[in-house]
Amino acid sequence: MLAIPLSLEISSTRLSSVIDRCRLVSRSAFLISSGIRKNSPDGSVHPDSLTKGFVKARNKSGILFNDNPPSFHEIRSLSGRLHEEQRGKDFAQKLFGHRSEKMTEKYLDVREKVFTLV
Repeated sequence: MLAIPLSLEISSTRLSSVIDRCRLVSRSAFLISSGIRKNSPDGSVHPDSLTKGFVKARNKSGILFNDNPPSFHEIRSLSGRLHEEQRGKDFAQKLFGHRSEKMTEKYLDVREKVFTLV
């Protein structure tokens, strides 16, 4: 279980502001909701639907990607890397909820997709 303070901020975006925006459009107890419907009486979103929705939004973004576009899972990895830069690896590990440092290292690995300025 994780308790994340609403004051948590990254790149000038406060978690509490994101939650407030989600609540403005959600008509259920979930921050990300499909709405109350026959196949979702409580408004919950199936994880597969979340992934498919992300792909649809990514494709509509107009951004041109290479053969390997970022996945929904990459958001988690990016968040961890940004928080690691600001607050250190221990904080990132706690935010990920990982027990092992090895798993955190896997998420924080940029997979050699960084440029070296020479």
